[in-house]
Amino acid sequence: MAALLNNCRFIPTAGGTTDWVYSSAVGGCQSPVLAGAVDGRKYKFIAISSDLTQWEIAEGAYTAASGTFARTTVYCNSSGSGAAAGQSGAGSKISFAAAPNVAIVGVKEDLISIEEPNGFTAIQMAQARANLGVTKKNYIINGGMQVSQENGASASSASGYYPVDQWRLEFSNAGVVTAAQVASSTPGGSPHRIRLNVATADSSVASTDYAVISQRIEGNRVADLRFGNAAAKTVTVQFGVKAPAGTYCVAIRNGAPNRIIVGEYTITAGEANSDVVRSMSFAGDTTGTWAVDHTIGLELIFVVMAGSSFVQSPNSWNTASSVFATSNQLNIMGTVGNVFELFDVGIYEGSAAPSFELPDYQDELRKCQRYYFQTAANEHLPMSGTLLNGATSGKFSSMPVPATMRADPAVTLGTSAVVTNGPTTGALTAITAVATSHATLMLSLTWSGAGGTAISDALVVFAGTTPTKFNARL
Repeated sequence: MAALLNNCRFIPTAGGTTDWVYSSAVGGCQSPVLAGAVDGRKYKFIAISSDLTQWEIAEGAYTAASGTFARTTVYCNSSGSGAAAGQSGAGSKISFAAAPNVAIVGVKEDLISIEEPNGFTAIQMAQARANLGVTKKNYIINGGMQVSQENGASASSASGYYPVDQWRLEFSNAGVVTAAQVASSTPGGSPHRIRLNVATADSSVASTDYAVISQRIEGNRVADLRFGNAAAKTVTVQFGVKAPAGTYCVAIRNGAPNRIIVGEYTITAGEANSDVVRSMSFAGDTTGTWAVDHTIGLELIFVVMAGSSFVQSPNSWNTASSVFATSNQLNIMGTVGNVFELFDVGIYEGSAAPSFELPDYQDELRKCQRYYFQTAANEHLPMSGTLLNGATSGKFSSMPVPATMRADPAVTLGTSAVVTNGPTTGALTAITAVATSHATLMLSLTWSGAGGTAISDALVVFAGTTPTKFNARL
């Protein structure tokens, strides 16, 4: 498809077979500049001689610096040369006897039809969706870094730490890096981002040193990408980043992990420590095993440090388990105070990505709660069932959950948690999830109390002065 301009008609500097270089506008019409022609964009144009004996319809890119439209592809012409059936795309340039009249035009293929299929490139489809306000599935959860149930805005240097829901910091090196959710507006409109900050430097990268921030995506969420067979789809990773100048790596791997691909992006000196948006496309993996159930289907990895044990060549699928970078990867851990910020992350089907769209907070929170949720401090939870008396356990099936959990969660009790039915109260010593259903958890509770009548029927659990946590993360 070619772009369109309103009422753009001009006389070029010369005829012949050369490209059309703007000389003057036809009376009552606009020049390319006034019509808003964009440098590098393709346009279609018809050139007609003053006596109407010579004409040509062609397409080519516009060069703003010289005011030139390239006659790259001739669709049809007055000589009838080229392929049969209209010479579409195979015609030859007409050698005009004099400078013709050239007008920017649109043909059927340049217009969106609602009655028949259109042939769009991936970039054109992305632009059409943006123009129409149509969203495209983002396989990432919490790409706007909005939700941080467990840790809020607290920073930590612990490997395995979740600065926000779904995003995990992992590292092993002689330095110290902290991760946190920070309040800072992004180009995509999110009020938050993840910030990694180097607190202790490690300028000498050992072969097994690494530092990454990653998200594991459930298999049934990415099943339609069809990785692992001949119909595997291309995906595009788009993200915002603020970091020192250098080359960085992004990797995609399966859950095993035994299938992985790495891509590179560069932050130039002029872009250093400024918000930039990057995207890269990866051909879908046609082999390997990619889970399509509730286990890890795909993991997206952003690398900030990688020793030689973790490097491979870019842009090709590899069977190694932990080669998530290339030898060009910058060591952000090399200098105290280096900051790496990540925001507005998406994975999209196809070779082009739409602009990042910030999800509704409540919708994103519910998606996150499939993997993790916690009670508020000092919260009381209503239940029903029977709890056997004296330092033992019973099962209940009526604890409501905010979202269907991925699997039976591991439960971490809050401080000073108790269970009571009013007359009898016992200190909770353990909670184990034994089954999940659509809206409830079946729990096995262990409590410490005096012998006597069992606690039964209507129960209230005081979840503790600190949150009780339910963890079903991948």
